[in-house]
Amino acid sequence: MRILIVNTLYPPSSVGGAERSVALLGRAVAARGHDVHVASLHDGDATIEEQDGLVTVHRLPLRNLYWPFRPDHRPSKPARLLWHLRDRRNRRATRDLIALAKRIKPDVLHTNNLQGFSTEIWHWARANDIRIVHTLRDYSLMCARAALYRDRKDCVERCRDCRLLTDRKKHNTPLVDAVASNSRYVIDTHERHGFFRDTPSRVIFNIADVTAVVSSAERPGREDAPGLVFGVIGRVEPEKGIEVVLTAIAGVEGDWRLRIAGGGQTEYIEGLKARYPDPRIDWMGFVKADAFYDSIDVLIIGSTWPEPLPRTMIESLARGTPTLYSDAGGTPEIGPMAPLAEMYAKDDPDALATQIRRALADPVAWRARRSADPALLEQFSEAAVAGRYIALYSGDAADPAT
Repeated sequence: MRILIVNTLYPPSSVGGAERSVALLGRAVAARGHDVHVASLHDGDATIEEQDGLVTVHRLPLRNLYWPFRPDHRPSKPARLLWHLRDRRNRRATRDLIALAKRIKPDVLHTNNLQGFSTEIWHWARANDIRIVHTLRDYSLMCARAALYRDRKDCVERCRDCRLLTDRKKHNTPLVDAVASNSRYVIDTHERHGFFRDTPSRVIFNIADVTAVVSSAERPGREDAPGLVFGVIGRVEPEKGIEVVLTAIAGVEGDWRLRIAGGGQTEYIEGLKARYPDPRIDWMGFVKADAFYDSIDVLIIGSTWPEPLPRTMIESLARGTPTLYSDAGGTPEIGPMAPLAEMYAKDDPDALATQIRRALADPVAWRARRSADPALLEQFSEAAVAGRYIALYSGDAADPAT
């Protein structure tokens, strides 16, 4: 098959979970003999074509008012509104993508995050009898912020602005032949709001390395150490629940330390340091994942926004790291795979504090590394994920993973 994968960005541009997952999938499908092309955007005026191994990457110019992926750039509210209005039905971006697709002649159009492209490409693909598969990696089809989260609260109902800015996207969803996501939560949420209600759907996890299980013996000095070291890794921002974590652990007596790995806005982090000056809290900044996991006993995944499925949960499974996780988004769907993990209510620091105290009451158990069931971990393997997507591309009704 010849497959055209579309995603707003592609490595090394703004590498987040979506970009990494798209790249890993494209490489895996190409390695299995399929002709894979990726269309993404870049901050330039010309189309750039390059190779990522067996994958051909086409970086197209952004046809909108400004490049929205500069961390230090905060456009005005009117400018953001105009950007999203154009994104509803971006004709110039659609023409660029159609021209590329005509040259590639794909059998399958696999769309992912479409900010900057718009969903109008689905009309052309349907008119040309090209199978359309869409992967939901966030909530951008229904929410201008892509998060269904505002003022530190879930958006149970979509606001007027989001309905205005995404109505065209909702109107186009019946054009899609099949939809996938890495959690049932994300699919159900879209269906509840009228997106993809009659579209066949399938949960397919992202590719992740689940072979690097670490035993306690490979963490010198931790297996017999007193107390427990808890850890948080990722962006330091409110929606990741860092304030819930800090409030919870600050109220816990006992022999504990907390290590926070990752960065964020300097002013926000400095404010947190001032509010929580406990010397047992170690602000590590950016560190390599292996070094972080080797230095902690218990991972805390504190997301308060409905995160589809945090990669940190998969990393903890792979390493056998005991985990405390919030009940936000899709995390509870794989939390039970962990040999030792406990869930708590996402906005409740008292609930998290209770779980921390339980762990401190049995430090030997919570320091130990335990391998998850290999059959469960296999669902994240390159072979399993690529196989399920290839089946979805070909229109197979049977799910090879079931």
